[in-house]
Amino acid sequence: MPGIFGCINRDGSHVEKKVADEIANTLKHKGLHASKLTVNSCVLGIVEHEFLKNKRSLTFDKDKSMMCALRGNIYNKKDLSKQLGKKSVSSDLNDAQFIIDLFALKGLDFVNYLNGEFNLAIYDKNEDRVVVANDRYGTYPLFYSLNEKMFVFASEVKAVLKGAEIPPLINEEAIPEFLAFSFLLGDKTFFQGVKYLPPANILMYDASASLLKQKRYWDFSKKAASRGFTVQSYESYLKVFKKLAAKAVERRVQDKEKVGVFLSGGLDSRIVAGFASQTGKEIVTFTFGARDCIQKRIAEAISQRLGVKNVFYEIPSDFIARYSEEIVFRGDGLVRIRDCHFISMLEKVRSEVDTVLMGIYGILFGWQRWEHPKKFLNHACRLNFAGLTNYLIRRYNAGLSLQEFQKAFTNKFYEEIKNAVPKNFMQTVDPKDFDLPMDMIAYWVLRNSEPRYIFQNLQYINWYLEVRYPFLDNDLVDFFAFTLPPELKAGKVFLKKAANYCFPQLSDIPIEHGGTPPEAPLLRFLIGELKASLKRKCARTFERLFGKTLSLFETDDYRRYDRWLRTGSRDYTLKVLMDPRTLNRGYLKSDYIKNIVEEHMAGRRNHEQIICDLINLELMFRMFFDGDQSYCN
Repeated sequence: MPGIFGCINRDGSHVEKKVADEIANTLKHKGLHASKLTVNSCVLGIVEHEFLKNKRSLTFDKDKSMMCALRGNIYNKKDLSKQLGKKSVSSDLNDAQFIIDLFALKGLDFVNYLNGEFNLAIYDKNEDRVVVANDRYGTYPLFYSLNEKMFVFASEVKAVLKGAEIPPLINEEAIPEFLAFSFLLGDKTFFQGVKYLPPANILMYDASASLLKQKRYWDFSKKAASRGFTVQSYESYLKVFKKLAAKAVERRVQDKEKVGVFLSGGLDSRIVAGFASQTGKEIVTFTFGARDCIQKRIAEAISQRLGVKNVFYEIPSDFIARYSEEIVFRGDGLVRIRDCHFISMLEKVRSEVDTVLMGIYGILFGWQRWEHPKKFLNHACRLNFAGLTNYLIRRYNAGLSLQEFQKAFTNKFYEEIKNAVPKNFMQTVDPKDFDLPMDMIAYWVLRNSEPRYIFQNLQYINWYLEVRYPFLDNDLVDFFAFTLPPELKAGKVFLKKAANYCFPQLSDIPIEHGGTPPEAPLLRFLIGELKASLKRKCARTFERLFGKTLSLFETDDYRRYDRWLRTGSRDYTLKVLMDPRTLNRGYLKSDYIKNIVEEHMAGRRNHEQIICDLINLELMFRMFFDGDQSYCN
């Protein structure tokens, strides 16, 4: 996986070349280039795409007293150079050199000044310390370990295991968490002794004292988000959004002549595509899905109105069989098969562009499927801490239900973990200083499921392309995070208005949820949602009864996992889950696995999520804990 890595021996001795090479080679998959630097007992390195190797993301300062490794991009160099003085920090420098100068000027506060998507590491020879930091939002996962021998960090868990010489031991509490929520809680990984670095965190390893400190350097705040905002009119909200969103996109395409945009049928991606089309760059939009999905027609209509090229790729029904092992191995089991449906097309996308924009983080402006605003607010205002926790568990327990744990897990394992998941989940809930439960919920999502679920799973795209996220621009986040009135967030009311305000030529093109235009009245939207839901049920029933699809039941589902598991990936699914190794693993009851697979294949129930996640887990066990080398090529 593209990313940074580094290690330093705790006894001050030089890191053996063999160890550093093993870390680099573990990260260096197909199409990636690795390089590293050494000063004293510290090694820093980077693994990046071949098309980025001239970017100089690994560098020394002038007197070689500092070195920096950077994955990602810094977008506010010019602004900072004006603010701090060009003699102090010059925007003419590449990003890594700029960071070194900013660190020399501001010390550990330097990271608060950076607007971008990044992981970085600095070694300061004079202080004999390593500083590791990620961006505010945890865009790129980073993992680390401190044991008796060394401090080591890398963008893949297996590279940390290799460098620190940690034997692979399963963190058993991670198993029920993954099956319940599809991501792990807190700083957990599947491996004992290796931790995930949460968003907006900085690690400081003092080599002279052999001491590691960790600090969160930034957080969402109601007061900080409202800073400088006095105008309350709707028109002013829309004007500010248009200005900041356009600038965010411009920042992310300024160094490119040709850029791709992943365009679905939703709001977020059409807004990004709209602003990208105004930058003067050559823009290509890419859409993925089933052949008859509504997203295809919507994306084609949007692209035509914007005057940009659209390319559609059909997701093959056997992609689970073809790509599961690559996904699990490269993603250390943390990247879900079920969320990697674009993977078979990414090499084709790379033949057109090397950088794509994605409309992730539209959650800042609300949720699409929330209830009617007033109904939700009345419900939310009754929540206390316990109620908030229970609400979040119910909403995000989308996989194996906590109520089914005893039915699914073996008796021995159930007794060991039955209280762990609720306890661990409660530790992630922090009401903070927000007044409205709606904001408390959004805060939990932004701090937990966004980095650990959304950004973790999007890493498979980064294996092939450079991905940039305009909605993660600090200026946009600082202004809009927790400032919009609640009634504008529920149902994404504000974002629908903003889409029409910024791009009126797209106002009659429906959005995927419900198939209604962005500014459709609430009643029309709800009717559209109901019709879409009924159509999906009819389509699945018809397919189960007659074994084929009917165009009359075209749905808005661009992902058809339930169908794919029964067709193109059926044999592979049965091969993995019905294998005695899987059935006798000791964590889940064999009868439970057999039952859900049989029910799904017969079309009586849709168990697509739990089946995909079970494949994830079983492949991870074989690769990392059984030592089955046939999976690790």
